[in-house]
Amino acid sequence: MTPEQPEEQLLVEYEISDNEHVSRAATQAVSSLKECEPWELTPLYETIDPEMLDELCESQQNGVVKFVYSDFHITVEQGKFLLLQPADAAPLLHPP
Repeated sequence: MTPEQPEEQLLVEYEISDNEHVSRAATQAVSSLKECEPWELTPLYETIDPEMLDELCESQQNGVVKFVYSDFHITVEQGKFLLLQPADAAPLLHPP
């Protein structure tokens, strides 16, 4: 980490596979970072409608979707990448 990137500014990129829904990818990525099983997290539907998220990301291939889930800022870019950052950190506009 550099002084401009303190530990609390940690940004993790997760690539969504071709056959994976964005909603599942978000749950998998967060559970991996929290070192727990996906079912141990608060259900995604308590934050955002998973079906709506999947449909929005599929239809907006060039867009960006942002939400907070289970203590992480999550940014979906082009329906193919998740950027995750701890919610207690100031969100970064672009990855370093």
